[in-house]
Amino acid sequence: MQQVLTFNWIGLLQLIVLWMLIVFVAVWVLDWLFPPLHRDESELPTSGSARQPNRRARLRVPGRGQPAPASPAAARPAGQIDQPAWRANLRLIGLMLLIWAGVSFVPAALSPQLNQLQILTGFPLGYYMGAQGSLVVFLGLITAYAWRAAHLERRLTALRLPEGTRAGRAGIRRLGIIYILFTAGFILFALLVGTLEQRFSLPAAFSGWALMIVMIGLYAVIGIASRTRNLDEYFVAGRRIPAFFNGMAIGADWMSAASFISLAGTLWLLGYEGLAYIMGWTGGYVLLALLLAPYLRKFGQYTIPDFVATRYEGHRPRVVAAVIGVIISFTYLTAQVTGIGIIMSRFLGVNYLAGVTIGLGAVLFCSYLGGMRAITWTQVAQCIVLLIAYLTPVTILSFRSTGVPIPQIMYGEALQQITQLEAAQGITSSYVTPFNNWTPWNFMALMFCLMVGTAGLPHILIRFYTVPDVGAARRSVAWAMLFICLLYFTAPAYAAFSRLEVMKNVVGKPVTAVPEWAVNWANVGLIEYTDLTTLEHTPIAQLPRWADRLVQSGDLVIDDRDGDGLIGMSELSGPATRPTATANPTDGILQFDELKIDPDVVVLATPEIAGLPHTVAALVAAGGLAAALSTADGLLMVIASALSHDLYTRTFYPASATRERLLIGRAMMFLVAVAAAFAATRRLPLIVQLVAWAFSFAAATFFPILVLGIFWKRANGRGAVAGMIAGLLTTLLYMLLNVRDPDFNVLGITNVAAGVFGVPVNFLVTIIVSKLTPPPSPETQHLVDTLR
Repeated sequence: MQQVLTFNWIGLLQLIVLWMLIVFVAVWVLDWLFPPLHRDESELPTSGSARQPNRRARLRVPGRGQPAPASPAAARPAGQIDQPAWRANLRLIGLMLLIWAGVSFVPAALSPQLNQLQILTGFPLGYYMGAQGSLVVFLGLITAYAWRAAHLERRLTALRLPEGTRAGRAGIRRLGIIYILFTAGFILFALLVGTLEQRFSLPAAFSGWALMIVMIGLYAVIGIASRTRNLDEYFVAGRRIPAFFNGMAIGADWMSAASFISLAGTLWLLGYEGLAYIMGWTGGYVLLALLLAPYLRKFGQYTIPDFVATRYEGHRPRVVAAVIGVIISFTYLTAQVTGIGIIMSRFLGVNYLAGVTIGLGAVLFCSYLGGMRAITWTQVAQCIVLLIAYLTPVTILSFRSTGVPIPQIMYGEALQQITQLEAAQGITSSYVTPFNNWTPWNFMALMFCLMVGTAGLPHILIRFYTVPDVGAARRSVAWAMLFICLLYFTAPAYAAFSRLEVMKNVVGKPVTAVPEWAVNWANVGLIEYTDLTTLEHTPIAQLPRWADRLVQSGDLVIDDRDGDGLIGMSELSGPATRPTATANPTDGILQFDELKIDPDVVVLATPEIAGLPHTVAALVAAGGLAAALSTADGLLMVIASALSHDLYTRTFYPASATRERLLIGRAMMFLVAVAAAFAATRRLPLIVQLVAWAFSFAAATFFPILVLGIFWKRANGRGAVAGMIAGLLTTLLYMLLNVRDPDFNVLGITNVAAGVFGVPVNFLVTIIVSKLTPPPSPETQHLVDTLR
């Protein structure tokens, strides 16, 4: 009789209650152990709306936010646009967008031809342009624009630096010293754990638990020590974060589980096609710097729906923007929580659901009481941890393979060796050859969606509200791009060196000699080795997933002749038992096609694949957790702000008191964390695919109305609402149709790039509806002039 499985709802409720109790007790204990530091009243910003003195502030940046002395521009009527400056700015933006487009799409289209040339240590030129060349140009464009725009402002407005600049720099230096000490302490602690492991032969789980407990504890201390009851501090960190540290926070916010865990794995699996993610996720920062960041900072306020509501005049645009922001951010958040569960279950040996619960508890410690200020300073620490953790293993691999510890340059040699091994093993689809599995249209469509989606992500956009001024917003983008490039320069090296290790030391070995790392990751369901000899003596009722799929499809037939319920090799038949050009499924030798590695595990498993100490693997896990936590923090803040600030306060209860608004914000943060945990239990598809969906939604909804709101004064509220809804529905419809039937596609474009259809629909609908309806009020058009 088949056993009927039931879900224990009472047990789940008990688990949630216990988790809530533990979180609140821990928050209270940390609040008692680490009292708040106080900020001098003289350091509070004096520009903008009046604010109450916040005596509970913790991190000090003297002199930031103070008003500049009057300049000749002050004689101009308020809000009147400076036409020479605006025209000069538009010319600069146009030139840089032309360079951006040329560097992004032309090398991609010509990559098969460019790959015939090799540069540096053996890079095919087409591959190099996607992996590194385009990133260098993007970083140069952002930096050049920040410098040139600042130069134009000084020349046209005779802008002088405020008197508090010197004091502000002293505050930044103090913060720098604090985080330098944090970095040194983290490195020394990791070395200490490694030394103890080697000297006393400690179990592998020791390193993981030690690093996890210490790092989560430090994040919690920063988060609790940064608590606040001031709305400006809670929602936008008091608008006083220096550009350098805001850049680090943006980098940590950006380098999510998708970047840290899945990006190298996607490259490992797809080869050249995976470079669409690298170019897309970095090229979007050019659009941010040129088109959005400075103007959003000048607008101020707390959220992106705030801008939409003010620019497009009404609650309806705010509600639509808030709901769409929740959809985008929750999709992204689910991917981060899934990554947390994977890391916890493998490196701490806990159940996947328990790992998700522990990780979300850590997220709440970082953000629950301090909001954006706590998130910012925690993310700076997490940026340091994740970069160290990501760079360490691949640097060791590079040194072992080439003798040079600079993987970003030396993996060109690894690419050459991979090509040779592919030829020897009969693999016809070369790792560096473009468009093996995708059409060029799909590659460029995905790259475009990721670029435009980057510029429309709410949890990135709100970070530009946290800096003191427009110039700091531009510099923040440049600093963020620098820190992001440290990881993105390295991801292709990670993929190349780990692929080389597998092809040299795993492929071609007997299945019975499968290395321990493969067994470990197979136990959590992220690796499969599909040689049919591994099925021998396996109970028929307990087939692994890959074998069950073959049976269901009819490719594998099992005939239990002796009736013992166990599989014998002579009892297997069907197409799956026949040799192919690259694999013999019954020879007991592991071929490349018989090793199925989930892309989400490549980075986490690489230290074990290379035989590095358990401490290095635990370090990578700590970095992956930092990446997931940092992004989850920002996403939780966006969702909580949309629900509490945009919907509850601004739309339904505008007269609510400050204490009530903070209480609602914290309650929403907690409830969204619980909802994300439920969503993550489904173990939805590849993390990077979930994230790509979020980018398509952001590209098709927010980006067009934000750009039109700044650069086209005729855009109105009805047009914006219609455009957002039309873009979202178009993207969602194509996405669902392609997921249901992959044969349904346009030019081979898959569901992850569905936003490429939503973006033009949004622009077109917004423009048409705006033209057919009354123009915005003079006050709104005056606002646009002010932003410019």
